[in-house]
Amino acid sequence: MRTRICYWLLILVPLLVYAPAVFQTYGMRDDYSHMREAREEPGKLVHFTASQGRPLYGAMLETTYEHMDSVDDLSWLRLTSVVLLIGLGIILWKQLDAAGWPEIDAAALGLGVTLLPAAQIGVGWAIGWPWALSLILAVAGFAAVETELEKGGMKRAVGVIGGIFIYVLASLIYPSNALFAVVPIAASALTKERRTPQELFRWVLLHVGVLIGSLIVAYLLLRGLFAAGVFHESTRMQLETNPFTKLLWFLWQPLPNALALFALRDDFHTGELFFWPVVAGIVALIIWVRRSEKVKSDPTTLMAWQLCLGVLPWAAHAISLLAAEHSTGYRTLAALSGLVLTVVIVSLRRLPLDKGIEPWAHYGGLAALLALLAFGAWHNTLSLIARPQGREWRLLNDAVTQTRFKPQTKVYMIELSLDDRSTDRVHQDEFGSLSAQGSWAPQEMFKAAMRERFPRGLPNGQSVVFTHGQKLPAEGAYDVVIDLRKLKQWRD
Repeated sequence: MRTRICYWLLILVPLLVYAPAVFQTYGMRDDYSHMREAREEPGKLVHFTASQGRPLYGAMLETTYEHMDSVDDLSWLRLTSVVLLIGLGIILWKQLDAAGWPEIDAAALGLGVTLLPAAQIGVGWAIGWPWALSLILAVAGFAAVETELEKGGMKRAVGVIGGIFIYVLASLIYPSNALFAVVPIAASALTKERRTPQELFRWVLLHVGVLIGSLIVAYLLLRGLFAAGVFHESTRMQLETNPFTKLLWFLWQPLPNALALFALRDDFHTGELFFWPVVAGIVALIIWVRRSEKVKSDPTTLMAWQLCLGVLPWAAHAISLLAAEHSTGYRTLAALSGLVLTVVIVSLRRLPLDKGIEPWAHYGGLAALLALLAFGAWHNTLSLIARPQGREWRLLNDAVTQTRFKPQTKVYMIELSLDDRSTDRVHQDEFGSLSAQGSWAPQEMFKAAMRERFPRGLPNGQSVVFTHGQKLPAEGAYDVVIDLRKLKQWRD
């Protein structure tokens, strides 16, 4: 009965949480260009993502976007992301259950990773389904290595080779997500019985070594493709040259963002009074349990905690640490925030409390944590992604639908600034961001709206000249002026 309940929770909770956002009619800035390019410029999307080290990601997106006939169809890609995340949660649950985790804790971690802010971005953007698939491959890579690790000889070699192959695939889809393997590594290290600290250290070192080695193989493969002229290298592939600055950046940006788990840190600091207390509370919980006798009394357990707190966080964010770009997007935090969630759930199981109180605190803490994650996932995807993006699309699409086109129609769109947003909170280009902002997105959105109105193309003899800019046009200079600045009325 307990196993069935875990199954249904892992399936139903993500579906119920994400469904309100998934089935809204909207697109993100990339969606509008991908829908057009997949049909009109085959191969462009593959070359673009390959230049950033993600060739398989582009191939998967192009294969699916060429079947997207309208913005409404993007809901199916978002639903695919939800289904893949459900699969990830179930696979992780089963993997940890086999590693010795209590079934409820294993299911809680499997469910929790599907509700993290990184997962919310994967669901909210239609481009997120390969992102979710790469997380499953990361767990599969760990399982391939772990299954044959204890056997030795040829079977161990086959397991390691299989793990490397799977990790490379995950890396070629979304490099930072291949590092999600640190989640089952940490979970197994904190639970699985090992006789000595030295054996545990060698086990972790082997798994991390295979993972990092796989990323190096994927990187060398990409370097070969760049050298052969198959793809052109993007500046985003450059390596960091100032490690001290990167260290400070990691401690101030990605690490607190991951430690906050369900609390978002926005660009306008509107949630600071909630964000930082959550970070402080989680850090205090981890320190409290780490310094307890339950941990310090056993050398192997102590070694596991030292590795999970002192080594694995760096491995979990290794791609972003090595890259010259300082990206603070939540979509790159799947591995690091998953590691934090793992340590928090283990901490709730090892609370240094009386035996009569400890189970109530343990399960009560798990329930509260999952409830906060679920509420945050529902609110953030709906109120900070789906609804604001839907408002932009409706304003633009309604304007195009209501326009009476002439033989030659001149259309002008007033570009949006951040002050015109419909949300109070904005995080980088993710939660609460604008699509109709920048140099290329307005034109792609307009083309998508025109395809909605004229699926077979403009009638013969008609043409449209589209222009966009930040300034108001002179009166009478254009036949149609689209003003999306009305968005801020929702914020006001």
